[in-house]
Amino acid sequence: MTATNLPANILLASDLGARTDRAQDRALDLAKVWGARLTVVHALDALDAPNDQPARPTADGAKARAFRILREQFENDVDVVVAEGKPDEVILQAAREKAADLIVTGVAGNDPIAQSLFGSATSTLIRKGGLPVLVVKKRGTEPYRRVVVASDLSEASAVALKLAADLFDPSMITLFHVFDTPFAPFVQDRELYEQKQKSGVLDGARRFAEAHLGSDAAGLTIEVASGDPSVLIADYAAETETDIVLAGTIGRTGIMSVLMGSVAVALVDEVPCDLLIVPGAAGGAPA
Repeated sequence: MTATNLPANILLASDLGARTDRAQDRALDLAKVWGARLTVVHALDALDAPNDQPARPTADGAKARAFRILREQFENDVDVVVAEGKPDEVILQAAREKAADLIVTGVAGNDPIAQSLFGSATSTLIRKGGLPVLVVKKRGTEPYRRVVVASDLSEASAVALKLAADLFDPSMITLFHVFDTPFAPFVQDRELYEQKQKSGVLDGARRFAEAHLGSDAAGLTIEVASGDPSVLIADYAAETETDIVLAGTIGRTGIMSVLMGSVAVALVDEVPCDLLIVPGAAGGAPA
């Protein structure tokens, strides 16, 4: 990992709620460790009235209040952006203006309405942002030490693997590949069939890692399993006390074409740890 490969501009999306405290702590820690510039963005959804009506007279006051709260929470060397509009639009506009390399966000609380609004914004950031999106779920600012890259051995997941190797030592990374055994129900010795399939898939995963990481691939741990990807990855993350999972998506298509179908987005709900969604190259057949 070299300094030139590290994010230089991090953008933190904040709703001023308690549920973003974990994301705030993580963003501050990463900015410090990576020597990156941090911008915190808050969207004032003050456009409730019909478009032909004037803005609410309290809009300016709410904006000033939000700016003051954020300025009090952060050091002076952190940029603060407060703007009216839909959260995803405000965040993406700020990301473009600040040349962000990474968007950091939290997860919604237990309120179903908050979950819907916040989850919708996060989903849009993943689909349209064209940037890595870090969804922070775990409390604390200890450095990431146990890293899992969810892979379907496609070019999209290759981008996630390369980013993981840029950000973390390869010895910390597990490449986790989930594969199908479509004919298992029809074979006489199912256990033997699955063992042979697993052996071949494991060899393919090693070749995939070597093709994209070269000599660094030697330090990886590789795990393969057959079944439901989101469930298996979430279970593995819980069992191994993983700190962060990386998953790749298709890039700026505007269509939720993600790693192994819709797995990358499903993982936002499933995994018990932080999740870094990485936009990949469009297309990309499995290697």
